[in-house]
Amino acid sequence: MRIILLLIFAVSIQLTQAQTCNCDSVFTFIYAQWDEVENMSYHSHKIERQMDETTEGEFDFIVQRKPYKVAGVMTGKGHRLLYDPTQRKDEALYISKGFPYTNMWLDIHGKIFRGMNHYTISNAGCEFIFGIIRNEYHRMPDRFTCTKKQKGAEEVIEIYAETEKFEFKNYHAEKGENLLSIGEKFGVMSYIILENNPSVDNYTDDCGGMNLKIPSQYGHKVKLTVDAKHGMPVGIEVHDLKGMVEVYRYTNYEFDKQLPDNYFTEDYLDSLD
Repeated sequence: MRIILLLIFAVSIQLTQAQTCNCDSVFTFIYAQWDEVENMSYHSHKIERQMDETTEGEFDFIVQRKPYKVAGVMTGKGHRLLYDPTQRKDEALYISKGFPYTNMWLDIHGKIFRGMNHYTISNAGCEFIFGIIRNEYHRMPDRFTCTKKQKGAEEVIEIYAETEKFEFKNYHAEKGENLLSIGEKFGVMSYIILENNPSVDNYTDDCGGMNLKIPSQYGHKVKLTVDAKHGMPVGIEVHDLKGMVEVYRYTNYEFDKQLPDNYFTEDYLDSLD
């Protein structure tokens, strides 16, 4: 009898810890929460597959929503970053802590800011992340589940999709198209296109006239985990048929900070060190 009671108790705990949610309502919730944010700071830890290697990196970001601006620090290295598209849409400021001892405006898709990285500084914040998952939801809503569960001391909502239809299709690139524009055009990950087309060297190469292999979805498995209270991401995972493509963890959120009017400027950020 005691064993039966323990089993019933264990099942009841699992039920209280995992609750199925309506995915439409979940997307309404997270976008409503994001709309309320004026600015936020957070810590980002990334793990990315980059060809035959797995790379990690950590950053601390402050994102202002309107107008959109991003200030960041490369954790451990101390280099500061500034992206202000009202000044330069395709460049970001690299404020070096050490060599080369000078501040430089650099292409956001160049070697420093992008290189083989899956994303760049202009993707910071939630608009890009939420857009990825929402696009996949619109593409295959029947493959999605949304579940509220307890994760340690925090309550989270997991938005998860898995499809057996993940495959590659042939695409003849038009003049002027590159992997970034093609990824955006089809709502798929530009990095996966790069990895599966060895004739292309980087994201910004003109692929006009080339026959490319394009994935059918963003990933074979995609999971976005958001905080059940504030609605912002705490994790995102993407897998293809080879395995893990990327894992991101987001922590230490602070919202609507009182920032100086000149916070998102070279002079102010340069004065912090």
